Amino acid sequence: MIVIYWLWRLGIYISGAAPRRLSLAFAAAMGNSAYYLLPMRRAVAKDNFAHVLGKPSDDPEVRRVARRSLRNYACYLRDVMIYPSLSTAELEQRIVIHTPQYFDQALAAGKGAIIVSAHFGNMDLPSAILASRFKPIALVSETLRPQQLMDYLMRIRGRRNVNMHPYDRAPRKLIEALKRNELVAFLIDFGITHHFDIHTVPVTFFGTPTKFPSGPAQLAMLTGAPLLIGNAYVEDGRIHVQVNPPLYVTRTGNKQRDLQEAMQEVARRMEDFIRKHPDQWYMFRPMWRKDLVEEREPEAALSNF
Repeated sequence: MIVIYWLWRLGIYISGAAPRRLSLAFAAAMGNSAYYLLPMRRAVAKDNFAHVLGKPSDDPEVRRVARRSLRNYACYLRDVMIYPSLSTAELEQRIVIHTPQYFDQALAAGKGAIIVSAHFGNMDLPSAILASRFKPIALVSETLRPQQLMDYLMRIRGRRNVNMHPYDRAPRKLIEALKRNELVAFLIDFGITHHFDIHTVPVTFFGTPTKFPSGPAQLAMLTGAPLLIGNAYVEDGRIHVQVNPPLYVTRTGNKQRDLQEAMQEVARRMEDFIRKHPDQWYMFRPMWRKDLVEEREPEAALSNF
């Protein structure tokens, strides 16, 4: 496992030293190659995008989107690797925040705000600018292996006021951050094979049942902080940050139903931005159980067109 850490460090060094255009072109080529060299990931991606596009998994458009998604993901990893070498000025040039007023609205009550997104576009680079312009960010993270790599990524993000917290140690840190009127961030589309012991609720996502972690809604109910569902899509070399108006979780006395309804609204808003840029959604784990495909709602599938 330690080899992975040193490969990351080597990649960071080479990506940071190489001309930006060259490192980007190399990443794109690696991503295109991955589509053909990783048949299992290719099959999962095609199945996921078949739901998004409302077409069979062997449809030419589904194949194109799946290939572009792997290419874009490789370019995103390249951005993660050049992150330590990017100056604040370079970040400011690349990142456009289209809806700053919603961050201000969400933070106005003094209870912090909870950003919720998918594994989509490029959230890593904008997080540094959001933390600079608004408030520090507590980022909920999966635990990466080896530990040296996790520690390194936590350290370089922490320098820009983006503080990573593994799921198993996050709850107390998140509550403390919200009490300081700061930002908390979740990426919640884990897929059906990656929930482990995380509490989930059923949602309909692109017309088919699946499960989303309920953590963002639980935290919102506990603290009164609003949810900001957003995304950061890449276009013409720049990263465009958009969030929806703040979403407040209602409390009716039926906690399970309140959690489910809040996360269903999160799923609906996530569908909107994934539909606009499907090839920037990086989901290479199964998102839906195959035995539930037949339960797909026809009217929801048609709404994809």
